[in-house]
Amino acid sequence: MKKIFSFGFILLVNILFSQNQVPVFNLDFEKHFKKDELPNDWIRWGDSELKIDSTNAVSGKNSMLINVKEGEGFGCVAYKLPANFKGKKITLEGFMKYENVSDGFVGLLIRIDKDGQSVGFDNMQNQKLQGTSEWKKHTVTIDFKENADEIYVAGILVGKGKAWFDNFKVSIDGKPIEKQKPVEKELSIIDKDTEFDAGSKFEITNLNEIQKRNLFVLGKVWGFVKYYHPVIAEGKISWDYELFRMLPKINSQNFDGELVQWISKLGTFKTTTQKLPKESIIKLLPNTKWISDTNLISSELSSLLQKINSAERSDKNYYIKLHRSVNNPNFTDEKVYSKMEYSDTGVKLLAVFRYWNMIEYFSPNRHLMDENWDSVLTEFIPRITATKDQKEYTLTLLELIGKIQDTHANIWGYNSVLDAFFGENIAPVKIKFVENKAVVVKLQDEFKDANLQVGDVIVSVNGVKVEDWLNNNLKYFPASNYPTQLRDVARKILRTNDNSIRLTIENNSGVKDVLVSTIKNKYFKEGPVSHKIINENIGYIYPGTLKKGEINEIMDKFLDKKGLIVDLRCYPSDFIIFSLSNYLLNEKKDFVKFTAGDIKTPGLFTFRGGEMQVGGKNKDAFKGKVIILVNEETQSQAEYSAMALRVAPNAKVLGSTTAGADGNVSTIILPGNIFTYISGIGVITPDGSETQRIGIVPDIKMEPTIKGIRSGKDELLEKAIDLINN
Repeated sequence: MKKIFSFGFILLVNILFSQNQVPVFNLDFEKHFKKDELPNDWIRWGDSELKIDSTNAVSGKNSMLINVKEGEGFGCVAYKLPANFKGKKITLEGFMKYENVSDGFVGLLIRIDKDGQSVGFDNMQNQKLQGTSEWKKHTVTIDFKENADEIYVAGILVGKGKAWFDNFKVSIDGKPIEKQKPVEKELSIIDKDTEFDAGSKFEITNLNEIQKRNLFVLGKVWGFVKYYHPVIAEGKISWDYELFRMLPKINSQNFDGELVQWISKLGTFKTTTQKLPKESIIKLLPNTKWISDTNLISSELSSLLQKINSAERSDKNYYIKLHRSVNNPNFTDEKVYSKMEYSDTGVKLLAVFRYWNMIEYFSPNRHLMDENWDSVLTEFIPRITATKDQKEYTLTLLELIGKIQDTHANIWGYNSVLDAFFGENIAPVKIKFVENKAVVVKLQDEFKDANLQVGDVIVSVNGVKVEDWLNNNLKYFPASNYPTQLRDVARKILRTNDNSIRLTIENNSGVKDVLVSTIKNKYFKEGPVSHKIINENIGYIYPGTLKKGEINEIMDKFLDKKGLIVDLRCYPSDFIIFSLSNYLLNEKKDFVKFTAGDIKTPGLFTFRGGEMQVGGKNKDAFKGKVIILVNEETQSQAEYSAMALRVAPNAKVLGSTTAGADGNVSTIILPGNIFTYISGIGVITPDGSETQRIGIVPDIKMEPTIKGIRSGKDELLEKAIDLINN
């Protein structure tokens, strides 16, 4: 559920539009100042060649050429439009021509941004357009967000090859954007509060015990009132700025009295007798017992918070919404503070308080954390205030994110601090932790040295033993479980800022030191074929490279096979849960149920609806054995797919611990443009057992061995073939 590329952090160009004039755009690439590399108002994303082509166009004189060469990653040419329109759907239409596109895809991109974060996105990645094609018209449509700030349209090429783009057209509800009437946005009451636009004006580094206690209480009270008080829900008060107003009072000996006065100024509200749903559908109750704990807070403050707990609330709240249909939390009305000063203690505390309370009230998996969540708040208040610069701030937040033990929760997108911290270069070698050792499993195409071989065990990196490296750095690898942490470590342990990296390796010949040249860090594309036939009687499917809709063509050819292997050691490129299940089942079967949060009672999670089913009547359903391969690469949609496919007759799951992070993700952006996700809904098996952190439990547990890797074997695949044939 995670996207590979995120572009919202590198957009630098402002285009001014008059509210009183019909806007004039350059969507056909025709307007061009000769001194400029790109057509007027177009901007570059990525690291590849962008060029105006005056010899190859659908209409007019110009088209736009993207030429991505080996090792460059991606190229993208983008255009920014205002979002000051009304409507429900926005469509980008454009012509594309491409040549020898491989190891990725070509597509049209449309993105809607609010406060520096994406609230709508599609880049046609799931269509897997590759190879060569003459000019064809393509379209992409997403939901329009009327409260957004900007729209970006683009042509994109990921992998390698050439692609041409021409004649872009943008419409909202079918009407061209040039003919749309711009809507002048009225500033909200929150936006009119500008007192702290330049910062919180609060700085402190070392906290005494009174300050620590008062900040702990403030963090909990601020979050509780934010989500429980009906006046805050109306969106008429900047609750961030109210926090900044309270921070200078943390030295008060009667801080709880200050909090009472502060909250009382919000005004009156109606109360009601709170009714919980039936016990049978409750998964989690709110953690609100503390508001009655007079050992923690004063009786006066406790009484006020209990009254707020009984407030009559609607299902609308300015700071939190639930996505339609899925019901995972939507935090898009939070300010990003992208230009924060890292000496600003107030904004840093806001980051911790905001994240802590988002998890406290809207994480469906908060009960699965190893550590007490209150203890985490106690720990990170003094730690975040003590950070001196952007690096310390970012790494501290990365540790905080890791405390929720959710593989979806990391710092995603390009982050210059983490890029420099782990290293901007990498040895072009794929490693995997096998038998608790870092083992070379592949030499990438860019590998030029002859001093390293598949099967070599890496003992140390630049003089640091691998086990010591893990002890020092594992805290920077958030994940649901240890095997998945090791998966992510394997992707970064060979990164460096130097042009080479010194390794101590062990193999059948002994132990030796080798020097390996590095290249600029990049994403190494894994591209096995989407399907094949093994030994004439077994069908094999690799969902990571499926084209949209291809599963139907494949299964029509595989129905008469003795067995089927579905290799989910990848992230599926197409959503095949229902389409593939229809081939495997002759009846409907339950495979999953969900929990979701509640805006009226934040922190409450209930089972949503009944069990989800797959399959249906199909007398010609596949009759052979089905083996589903999983490991730590099996994450999110891949885990969801495994849950659905394993209910088929004669289906077995073979492999090891999966990533343990399922369910639609919710975006969180913390001050300083720290971009992260959480698993936004609870994903539960029909018998009520958890999948988060645990993952998909294999029917047959098996892991690769160093011996197997050295002999070039895929031991899980060989075992799957053996299970089908015997």
